[in-house]
Amino acid sequence: MGDATDNEGPLSGVGVLDCTQMLAGPYTTQLLADLGAEVLKIERPEVGDLTRSIEPELGDSGMTSYFASLNRGKRSVELDLSSEDGAATFLALVESADVVVENYRPGTMTDWGLDYGTLAEYNPEVIYCSISGFLPGPYRDLAAFDMVAQALGGTMSITGESDGPPVRSGLPIGDLSASMYAAVCILTALFARPQQGGTHIEVPLFESLVAFLSERAGWSFATGEAYPRLGTAHPTLEPYRVVATADDPLALAVASDGTYEELCAAIDRSDLATDERFSTNSARIEHREALTAELEAVFAERGAEEWFSVLREEGVPAAPVKDTREAFADPQLRESGVTSDLEIDGIDLPLVTFPAQFSNAATGTDRRPPELGEHTEDVLEGLPPTSEGRNGEDREDESTNGR
Repeated sequence: MGDATDNEGPLSGVGVLDCTQMLAGPYTTQLLADLGAEVLKIERPEVGDLTRSIEPELGDSGMTSYFASLNRGKRSVELDLSSEDGAATFLALVESADVVVENYRPGTMTDWGLDYGTLAEYNPEVIYCSISGFLPGPYRDLAAFDMVAQALGGTMSITGESDGPPVRSGLPIGDLSASMYAAVCILTALFARPQQGGTHIEVPLFESLVAFLSERAGWSFATGEAYPRLGTAHPTLEPYRVVATADDPLALAVASDGTYEELCAAIDRSDLATDERFSTNSARIEHREALTAELEAVFAERGAEEWFSVLREEGVPAAPVKDTREAFADPQLRESGVTSDLEIDGIDLPLVTFPAQFSNAATGTDRRPPELGEHTEDVLEGLPPTSEGRNGEDREDESTNGR
């Protein structure tokens, strides 16, 4: 499929056909691109990925921040998969591809003659990953948006304040959980392919998000109760919460009696360590409100950044709560070398290209996200012509399953 990327990453030489839009699919293929794979984004003619039209726009570039944050380093090919001719052209691309990723409604690719069985006839080694809402079951055909997965999957019930309603996670955790499982499965299939050949993988939002409940689920099984909604507090650790300071909120993460004693020493309140109400974790849980009142009276004397410095020096896990602008200005992120130098129409996009580092290979790319169809001519040049010209519109299109 041509040169892999501009950085010779661990997946250099791996070719990916990206038939996805919105978030879960594009984030999966973005991870692969950041690891060095060459990703061809297959987009509907004149329309493209739906996120191309979801504002805000980056300056006057015509490109939205939503699309740009998920499609860096990819190449865009306009191709109508719902037409016979577009499907034929796609199958020609499949012959030299390693991976195909799609997130259409279940059955759509089959209707278009682009199911795994058909693709495997053209390329027995192809790894075909479908990102769906649900595995086969009563919800199979339900439109699966992240909101739906969070509601059904238990995440929403444990997010929010104890005296308030359930709250959607600030991150699209349903989409992201499926993305991570999809990337893991694709890499696993690439590793196993020399022995096992090509394969079809299906990764669902709902079941992936329920799997992310992990110890929250374990807590429920052990107690026989639903995991509580406690805001930033923790049901079995205290103080493990956000407290108010003289200016901004401060997050405390005290997970042992020893760390609690260090906290009390750092804030010059050793009496709180010997107080019987607070001397053990179980006692602190029983007297949560009293301890919170004592701590907030102390923390109100200084600002969050000053307390961050004091507690960090004493080895107490704590941090000021930063917003999404402040996080990208943090010196830790800037100096760790994981952000891009991407700039579009005068707007800097210091996106995290890939947070893990390899000792023997580069990751991430600063290549800008593509314009719609920018690489169509280059990619399709040399492919055998089809009967109706490459982007015919013979069959009804299908939208993705809300992902």
